[in-house]
Amino acid sequence: MEIKALKLKNNYLNNYFKKETAAVLITVAILMPLFMMITGMTIDIGRAFVYKEEINKACMVSAEEAAKEIEVLTAQQSGFTRLDMQRAQEIAMEYFNRNYLQKPDFSVNNFNCGVFDESTNPKYLQVSCQAKVDCYFLKMFGIESIKINSAASSRLRSIKN
Repeated sequence: MEIKALKLKNNYLNNYFKKETAAVLITVAILMPLFMMITGMTIDIGRAFVYKEEINKACMVSAEEAAKEIEVLTAQQSGFTRLDMQRAQEIAMEYFNRNYLQKPDFSVNNFNCGVFDESTNPKYLQVSCQAKVDCYFLKMFGIESIKINSAASSRLRSIKN
């Protein structure tokens, strides 16, 4: 009796799965683009976060080191507190380029260096940049690149006349 019950149960399961194979195939075919998009988003967004961390480090180092060097240079060259913004931009860009490793699928589009308050009494130096990360998988869905922004600021020390 138990053997007959097991055979009936086994036949029922076999018939059930034979009927459901087409439904599973259709479900997988419909959901495959969604799975690919989620995988692509994970990979491309993960790469964007890694590159954001790299330019964030470069911005922080650039702001800190440029703030130190600007104060020393201003004191040695001019002897007063007026800050040369062109020179500040050059110094910040130099330190940024020293700490930023260029890669073929990642490019910095915009680099800015500015001073809070006024140029006669500067208090903070801010370095900001905008970059573009080329996508690999999201290109299939029309997303060519991801823009990332980073900014860092550093306090300028006052210079006494």
